Amino acid sequence: MRTITNDEIVQSLKELDVYGYCRIEGFLDQHEVAAYKAVVEELYEQRRGVSYQGVPARDSQDRVVYNLSNKNLKFVKLLQHNALKTILMKKLNDKYYRFLPPDIPNYYLGYYNARSSGNELDLHIDSHVPSPATYTWAMQIGILLDRHTIENGCTKVVPGSHLSGTFTDRDLKNVKPIVANAGDLVIWDSRLWHGTYANQSGESRWALIATFVMWWVKPSMDLTRSCPPEIYSQLSNEEKALLGFCSIPPKDEHERINTKTGFDALKETPADYFA
Repeated sequence: MRTITNDEIVQSLKELDVYGYCRIEGFLDQHEVAAYKAVVEELYEQRRGVSYQGVPARDSQDRVVYNLSNKNLKFVKLLQHNALKTILMKKLNDKYYRFLPPDIPNYYLGYYNARSSGNELDLHIDSHVPSPATYTWAMQIGILLDRHTIENGCTKVVPGSHLSGTFTDRDLKNVKPIVANAGDLVIWDSRLWHGTYANQSGESRWALIATFVMWWVKPSMDLTRSCPPEIYSQLSNEEKALLGFCSIPPKDEHERINTKTGFDALKETPADYFA
């Protein structure tokens, strides 16, 4: 991963505020892209044909590898890039979370998949509810492992819609495609109206898609209960917090009365949290 300059970080934050999304070119070099794509395709082939409950019909043609943080440690390490953390901390860190050091993330990972889209995806928001506020509670990233074009189903967005305070207008024609190269990083506010074009190329359009949320937001998957012990044992304290191990709700008042905890509450194995 290349060093991202402070000027790029400042510009990205401005674009996130105004447009609701930004693009950082060349986040991964082509050797890194090839390495991550090879792992993703191997994981997909291992699970090809597996039926998952709750998959919408619109996603039936997508190729997906779910729960990347539980598949390979390198996917967690990828999220530790300093520039990415700097941007996400500015948007998602809770300044009143005093159980963790103020210079590390107190947001956590809510969802982490690899995806190669097939059908068109209508405009939608992933924040569950809209809000015109200047702050957000959820952000998403896409680390692109293929070039993304209109022909192969790239993401489309409505710039500035994250501040609309309304749900999407799916008949809207004024949308902007995010055409980008393999290795680029795209970050967007989860309130942003976004979707994808149909992949008409017959080729893959892989991206690593992660959702990050403020510590109090319910995740899309329980990464703490499902974390393999062999991966947990290799995580740093900061990475354990990123996966939600510092914000597990207590079983009852006899355990503790606060969902927020610090590194001192971390345990030896994932099972120890739920014994």
